[in-house]
Amino acid sequence: MRKPPNLACHNLWPEHSVPLTQPSRLLVEEFLHILNDARDEKPLQKFLNGNPVILRTLLPSSRSFWSFDRLRFGSQYVPDFLLCCQFSTGFNWTLVELESPLKMALNSKGRMTSTLTEALGQINDWRIWLRRNIAYAHEELGLKGINAESPCIIIIGRQTRLNSKHINQYRELSRDKLTVMTYDRLVDSAKSIAR
Repeated sequence: MRKPPNLACHNLWPEHSVPLTQPSRLLVEEFLHILNDARDEKPLQKFLNGNPVILRTLLPSSRSFWSFDRLRFGSQYVPDFLLCCQFSTGFNWTLVELESPLKMALNSKGRMTSTLTEALGQINDWRIWLRRNIAYAHEELGLKGINAESPCIIIIGRQTRLNSKHINQYRELSRDKLTVMTYDRLVDSAKSIAR
């Protein structure tokens, strides 16, 4: 796992910098092919780490964007991705948790599945860790501007498996700086700006 360099560097986190380009249609199609074949999140993690321009579509357009793959919070907490974009007001961080595309956020009764509950627990753990260790995160990990209230995204399941009866329950999952979305929403977001 790579550690961000010291912030004294003029170009912050150069090895994590993502070019200001749009994903190609071919790249989005390749991601969709991998998604369709995926049995869990591991091949998706690997692809997105190598092609973070797709993750860039999750955030507002900005002059700079960085993607950190599986950077550790202490010894036990590992977000799948930390995404950072820079605006005139400073750095804005988003934490991303990937779950299997075969798992769903809601069960047949419209209740949260154990997979989603576990992902929410992980996010709570990250936020607790950041509250307790914010100086360490800023100074030792070099994560300038990150905080416990940074938005989080859980990507889980496929849109075709969403039960239309539970759409209101599904929408309620996204609140309080948390977004729960399907992989298809990520694909659609990338397709909408693909060149």
